[in-house]
Amino acid sequence: MAQAKRPRLSSNGSDASSLPLFCGFELTEKKVISLPASLGPVSAVSAWPTGKAGHFTADSTADKHAVFAVGTSHGCIALVYSDESTVVLESSGSSAVLQLLAKDSSAPASAISDAKPVPDVVAGDADGQVLVYVLGRVFSRNTLPAPISTLSADLNPNMPSSFSVGDMSGTIASCHAQDTLWRAQLDMGSQALPVVPGGADQRAAARLLDPTVNSACSVWLSDNHGLLTSYVLAASARGFIQLLSRGIPVHTIPLSTPCTSVCPGVFVASDISRELPGSSYTQAIVGDRSGQLLVLDNFELVPYAQVEYPIARIFSLPLRAFVGHDGPDVVVCATLSDTIYVLHQRKIVATYSAAFWPSAVDIVADFPGIGPAIVLVEPEALAGKSSS
Repeated sequence: MAQAKRPRLSSNGSDASSLPLFCGFELTEKKVISLPASLGPVSAVSAWPTGKAGHFTADSTADKHAVFAVGTSHGCIALVYSDESTVVLESSGSSAVLQLLAKDSSAPASAISDAKPVPDVVAGDADGQVLVYVLGRVFSRNTLPAPISTLSADLNPNMPSSFSVGDMSGTIASCHAQDTLWRAQLDMGSQALPVVPGGADQRAAARLLDPTVNSACSVWLSDNHGLLTSYVLAASARGFIQLLSRGIPVHTIPLSTPCTSVCPGVFVASDISRELPGSSYTQAIVGDRSGQLLVLDNFELVPYAQVEYPIARIFSLPLRAFVGHDGPDVVVCATLSDTIYVLHQRKIVATYSAAFWPSAVDIVADFPGIGPAIVLVEPEALAGKSSS
């Protein structure tokens, strides 16, 4: 089952002269949506409109439709609407769906009906296939060397239809529906990987040999001349993160613990974020297997927070999704447990226990009648239930 929890602000307002911090933040109003059992176990979910940092606008859900793309271990992909109706997309004959990305439709306006919206859907499967669906039909397919491990939207406004994709062989690529823009292999180059001492846990040693791209995102960083440049930030299971520009590695940061998730936004005050108040993704937040959260700001990692459990996925929502002004983004952190954390300005402002380990997680900025929501897929519900 997927569950949506509404974040609400308490009435205890903070000093208007300072950056607001959520106090008394709580998650309420659970809504459960049942899925047809014929879909099979749900293995991936992606919400649209996203509402994530870099995407949210006041009218982003003006049509009052929230859509969840769900993929299953049977290779089925369906759109689940907030009114609980379900539309199954064209069958592609693919294997288990591992990653999904719902995006604004790239179809011509003349081809879009006035009925319920049908976003573009990008799906990555266990065979390394990347399929792009437009208006519910397979528009294109590409293949990477190994099972797909991450999909993320490109936040470059000059390339609104492109996306980043990574696989379990360490391949990272930038694509759009028609073509692959570039492809690269994550590599530390001349920088040495952390040394595993003799007698160390063999699982830790094996992780150093795992080339999987755990996560990737698009981020804008300022160069020495103050000019913003778009990069893809990719996290390797081998214990480093790497910034790439058009497929060329430009900066690599070794980590003491492998990073499991990266997410763009603005999370801490900095010289860059102060100079560019309108920019919503000049930083990235990085989470690892030790539960540590770091912020990449101006090519450097700075501490953000520590949570109790290993981090599975990180999401960001702009403060404006909750209140009528801007500020540092709100962070939603899913862990390898039943606990979800909500953080703001380096502080944990809420925790939620789902009573199950979610098999897939996403967020939506404005679920009709609820507001900002966290979407959780319950394992046994994967076989026929979902919620929003």
